Amino acid sequence: MKKITKEALKNMLSKKSGWDMLTDGVRDLLVDVVLKHVTTGKWENGNPENVFLDDGCCCVRYQNGMWWHYDLVNKTWF
Repeated sequence: MKKITKEALKNMLSKKSGWDMLTDGVRDLLVDVVLKHVTTGKWENGNPENVFLDDGCCCVRYQNGMWWHYDLVNKTWF
């Protein structure tokens, strides 16, 4: 993903399935962690495709089919 602003990423995620299930506070935390993830190193997963929950974590699936769990407290992903 090319450089993206926080607002542009939030706008992109807000149009994806699953976004509406999150509260505003959780949305803000998710955007912060996803922004950190996609702007760290070389990003090769494409744009977000959908948001969902798995094992109590917010997750995002990307264009290449990869998906990541996001730890909103520790601001990490796995």
